[in-house]
Amino acid sequence: MNVSQFPEQRVIDCLRNVRNDKKNELEWPNVLVTSSEKKYEKSVPESSFSIFTNKKGTVNLRTKNRELRVCEQTFYVCNPFESFSYGIDSVEEVETFNIHLNYQFYTKALYAFLNSNEKLLDKPFDHYSEYRFINQLHFRTSSINYLFNSYKQNEEETFFTEILMKCLLLDYKERSRILKIPVRKESTKKELARRMTIVKDYIYSNYNDPELSVKKLSSLVSMSHFHFLRTFKKVYGISPYQYIKGVRIEKAKYLICKTNLTISEISDLTGFHESNSIYPILKKNLSETPQKYREEISNFQ
Repeated sequence: MNVSQFPEQRVIDCLRNVRNDKKNELEWPNVLVTSSEKKYEKSVPESSFSIFTNKKGTVNLRTKNRELRVCEQTFYVCNPFESFSYGIDSVEEVETFNIHLNYQFYTKALYAFLNSNEKLLDKPFDHYSEYRFINQLHFRTSSINYLFNSYKQNEEETFFTEILMKCLLLDYKERSRILKIPVRKESTKKELARRMTIVKDYIYSNYNDPELSVKKLSSLVSMSHFHFLRTFKKVYGISPYQYIKGVRIEKAKYLICKTNLTISEISDLTGFHESNSIYPILKKNLSETPQKYREEISNFQ
């Protein structure tokens, strides 16, 4: 089901993954919400398995004392039975692309993905799974963009199934990072991985802050400066500074391609301290000047 506007708060308050035979409860459906809003707020007491992203603009998510910003280049994965608030406050319309999965559909699909052919043949109608995704922001790669854009071509069930499988593969990849942390105790590994996820999501949400620093990030997760540096590099393979720079560059490239903003304006929006500092950085990564890159992309499109 594809809907073009958000439901009222009174309806959201009634949505549940599993109904308890109460008259005021509604079951979360499989639904894609492609709404356009400048101002909007909602509070979700019980989420479905949800994916939040946008075709245009930025939304704010607050969950478990974390404040996140989701833009056109990121998407947030949320487990069922979570609670959060969701807000839009923009001068221009924000075009959302939010996916919510029915709980039975979600659990049956996960059961099929996570079990062997032998078990599926032996117990074909089971669908219980204890698997929990890491609630986190992901970068939108070309492959995930292709999937998001396929919703008009694919059958609804196929579309939702492929999206869920892609999220599962990305979650596996993130979990594999735990193995890179050089500590023996499993609980310590998981805790350090959790803190690194918090940092990564903070970078994705606040890359445009020119004061974003290693000191601020290490303080965010209550770690010493050098312990944080060492752990982050083990998990992500590069330093926090390089990670921040990479996110800013990708956002700058997106704005060069998709907007008519000046390079100076793009510099301000992506957190570079001075507008003239963005030129050599972009030229190095684009192998040409930002203006030439914009011209070539415009001609190609």
